[in-house]
Amino acid sequence: MSRLLRSFIAAIGVAIAALALLACEGADERRVVTSSEAAFVPVIESSDVFVGVPRLVLTLLERDTQPEFPDGARFLIRYFEPTEGGIKFLAEAGLDEIEVEGLRYLIANEPPFEAAGQWAIAVTVELSDGTAESTPRLPFLVRGSPGGLTQGDSAPDVRTPTRADGVLERMAAVPDDALGMYARSASEFVGSGEPFVIVWASAERCAGRLACARALEQARELHRRGAMPVVHVEPFGRPRSGALQALIDAANEAWSIESEPQFFVVDGDGVIAARFEVVVEQSELDEAVGRVLR
Repeated sequence: MSRLLRSFIAAIGVAIAALALLACEGADERRVVTSSEAAFVPVIESSDVFVGVPRLVLTLLERDTQPEFPDGARFLIRYFEPTEGGIKFLAEAGLDEIEVEGLRYLIANEPPFEAAGQWAIAVTVELSDGTAESTPRLPFLVRGSPGGLTQGDSAPDVRTPTRADGVLERMAAVPDDALGMYARSASEFVGSGEPFVIVWASAERCAGRLACARALEQARELHRRGAMPVVHVEPFGRPRSGALQALIDAANEAWSIESEPQFFVVDGDGVIAARFEVVVEQSELDEAVGRVLR
């Protein structure tokens, strides 16, 4: 069974569960779309959803693929907050889009998660002909605090594997101009007070392979420019033997890497200045790096 199909089945399940919440709500008079009426469903791609999370990454699924929309379509997200009686409509906002080789990711910036609990979202697609289509509500849990590292946390002073550890031996061919991404460990930068960027992406192995390959190319572009050192770690998918695998496992645990790709921008004090998961625009990376260097 494909990852998209598994995600679709899971999303349908939670959409059905959302119907049980409707009787408790009452404050939102908008028409509710049921799972049987909806042509597509929302899927949350972000792995860590918590109070104050700076962005939420979504996709839309129609059976085992993504739905297609004509040019000019506008994407909106509706938020439903938890209350003592269930959930109620809170706010609506626009969604940004990032396309990765034909796959559309939707980005909700600064979602209004001000309390932990069972929230819900729905996505509406407004078409240029004046019609609109909406998803069922998707209930999900917002944690009170992050499950992993986030902006403002200290970067772990833990070694990441380098060329000296043989990390390149079982990786796909690395261009000569990207070899510097494996020259020094992240712990060296933390210890020396140098800002750096670290990217976690197994370009040929992770479930979101296209997103991982894109993230790795973005990291290489940052490295080529030379504004800030870049470290690449391939966290999953290629078992190594002995000490090398132990290094990778320890680094994954210290940085709380449970999904990929992920970017962290670390400042000269060893503090995480920005974190991006799943997809990010090159301009956002550049801006985060620029803030650290100012």
